[in-house]
Amino acid sequence: MRPSLPAIALSYLRIGCGAFGGGVASFPVFVAELSRRRGWLSESDLAGDFALAQSVPGVIIVNFAVLSARRLRGVPGALLAAFSVVLPAFLLVLALASLLARRFPPLASAAVAGLRPAVLALLVSAAISLFRRTPRGLLPAALALAAAAATLFRAPIPLVLALAAAAGVLLPLRTRASE
Repeated sequence: MRPSLPAIALSYLRIGCGAFGGGVASFPVFVAELSRRRGWLSESDLAGDFALAQSVPGVIIVNFAVLSARRLRGVPGALLAAFSVVLPAFLLVLALASLLARRFPPLASAAVAGLRPAVLALLVSAAISLFRRTPRGLLPAALALAAAAATLFRAPIPLVLALAAAAGVLLPLRTRASE
């Protein structure tokens, strides 16, 4: 069943309301809505879209919304999803900016401070969810450690992703050739 455009708008609005904390923190929210609740996309499809969303320039949550909704309803669905997923954050920032403009910085600061623990919990949840889907073995562990080390030393993320992808393709081929 192909979802209607209003259903897509509603689902991506729900995602936008719950996906604070950046791209990685949004992954479990997308899975909960699009896979578990709606059954529109498999978790495997979403994991692939998420990986691609991280590797292209732009805001990860918007990239992820566009890629996943394009599967559902093509370009119109992708455009609607991008708008819908951004709208809640836009309205929240607008409201917080309005509070600051009215000289209530303590209230705005308290709201942001309250969001920090929730964002941390979402990041941990996303990491656990992605870890469960990661292949086991020495090669994936070595790639993960190398990518983490490169990131810690401030290597450019696109370079880290390109090298990890190349290693993921080339190393198994070399192993098979030596057998």
